[in-house]
Amino acid sequence: MKKLNAEEGKDYLPITHGRTTMIYAAILSLQINEVLIITRQEWKAKKPPYEMVSRLSNKTGRVFIKGRTPDGTGWAVKRIS
Repeated sequence: MKKLNAEEGKDYLPITHGRTTMIYAAILSLQINEVLIITRQEWKAKKPPYEMVSRLSNKTGRVFIKGRTPDGTGWAVKRIS
């Protein structure tokens, strides 16, 4: 068992039941101007993660830029506000 203090635990998001996945939690914890790269090996769904990012944006009011990575190995999500 490990206990985190307030500073260590402020950005920690546990994975819960429902639509929360590790990628969803990682996108939710992005700070402004941070970028998350999602590789094709990490994303198992048939469609790209754009719909999930849009749903998260509408739910939280945060604004993201999403698209493919330049080398074509996955997708990038950048939080802009």
